[in-house]
Amino acid sequence: MATNAYRPTDLAGKVVIVTGSTKGLGRAMAQGFAECGAKVVVSSRKQDLCEQVAKEMAAETGADVRAIAG
Repeated sequence: MATNAYRPTDLAGKVVIVTGSTKGLGRAMAQGFAECGAKVVVSSRKQDLCEQVAKEMAAETGADVRAIAG
């Protein structure tokens, strides 16, 4: 029986780098990866914004989230 129910993937032990991840779709994707257990690198042009988003995301998800401007 087919279902359309969302089933999160276990990404424990994986590292995901999301560019443009301080706003919009990039941030939502980074958040989703963090919620699935991945270690996430938040990346954008401004280091201070990357650090702010990484801190918020880590607090919300409990994931290991790093900030690297690029």
